[in-house]
Amino acid sequence: MTGSLLGCQPNTESDTVVSEEVTPVDDHAEHAHEEHDAMEKGHEGHNHESHSHEESAHAGHDHAEHASNSTPFSCEPTATIGVSYHDDAPLQTVHLLIDGIEYDLTATSDSDASTEKTIYTSDIGLDNTHGIIWQVNGDKATLRNKTLGSNVAIEEEEVLFNCQKS
Repeated sequence: MTGSLLGCQPNTESDTVVSEEVTPVDDHAEHAHEEHDAMEKGHEGHNHESHSHEESAHAGHDHAEHASNSTPFSCEPTATIGVSYHDDAPLQTVHLLIDGIEYDLTATSDSDASTEKTIYTSDIGLDNTHGIIWQVNGDKATLRNKTLGSNVAIEEEEVLFNCQKS
């Protein structure tokens, strides 16, 4: 029995080779270079393992906008903290700019809108062993350490700065 290989041969009359041009995607062009600068320069003040610097973690997040729209607070001992409040998000947040490093904090359930007293917290702090608490009452604010993994009352946490809106 002899077999035919005719079925395995390309048919030059009907088979057409389709070529697709592949264009590489440059994800680098989709984000601002300021994000790189902030990541490369000023994030040494906290533990990188406990949070992400991925783009999804900063959706709608423009560091340059925070700096230009921040309200300065003069603090004792001597410091100036830039503060940007964001009440339009699902969670009330505040961004604090301290010594060139931006910290993102979220309002807690302990906040009281009727008294203008708002408390924001973050597990990322000025060192790797504490978070921070930003306690606001009108034009005055207090920056405190936050003991991680503990139920220490806010009023018992160490005061880092007492501040007044400039």
